[in-house]
Amino acid sequence: MSASRPRKRGGSQARRRSSAERRDPMLGHLSRNLPIVEPLAQQQIERIDHESMRILEEVGVVFRDPIALEDWRKAGVRVDGERVYFDRGHIRELISSIPATITLHARDQGHSVELGGPNSIFVPMTGAPYLRDLDDVRRYPTLEDLGIFHKLCQMLPAIHSSAHHIVEPMDHPVPHRHLRITYSSMKHSDKTFMGMTTSGKNAEDVLDLCAILFGADFMEEHPVVTGNINGNSPLVWDATMLGALRAFGRRNQPVLCSPFVLGGANTPAS
Repeated sequence: MSASRPRKRGGSQARRRSSAERRDPMLGHLSRNLPIVEPLAQQQIERIDHESMRILEEVGVVFRDPIALEDWRKAGVRVDGERVYFDRGHIRELISSIPATITLHARDQGHSVELGGPNSIFVPMTGAPYLRDLDDVRRYPTLEDLGIFHKLCQMLPAIHSSAHHIVEPMDHPVPHRHLRITYSSMKHSDKTFMGMTTSGKNAEDVLDLCAILFGADFMEEHPVVTGNINGNSPLVWDATMLGALRAFGRRNQPVLCSPFVLGGANTPAS
């Protein structure tokens, strides 16, 4: 008599459930092993550095924010109206205080990533005011659409973050929108995410949500969310962005700083 083989229970329904529950592991952050290509000679790099420092010292940067201006005065920097003039030695001292690398912690610690140095991660684009849906209709996005994109970020192994407003949920009022966006990032993905910086108050709200998710004590010592602020080219910072920067700084969270550039408007067209 042959031994009977154990029968798998559940049939096609069990197979579908097993397939739905399967999670492909997230790929690790990229670490660059190839040598850096230097298109410029050392002398050219030093010339660019010298000219950039000359602009900071002689032309200055406009800060349209009284709190920032007072902070610069307290730091011993020369302030004339809204224009701040920097000493290159002070600038280099501030830059040297920035850590070369950080660990950005995710809700699932297995999805935490290293930033800085030779490390890179893949993050979805953000801020799309329109989308084209599966019926090939171009329309305003909704919060439900945003949730679907966050779920896709969670499912895709090559994506390391759910970002924040991949699309702008136009069905929710602006005063509450940053809360809905952040909650969607947290709810639908356990990967890293970004925080809204559309105002100082909105940034505070986002950081309060992060404190609920990660714990205020953990946040004090660990980066758990990144902000992004934009300077207005050329050489202007406004109160909205600086308020968000201060909010993140008070909670020891990193901020990415980049220029807001519109070709042909505030920069050359070519």
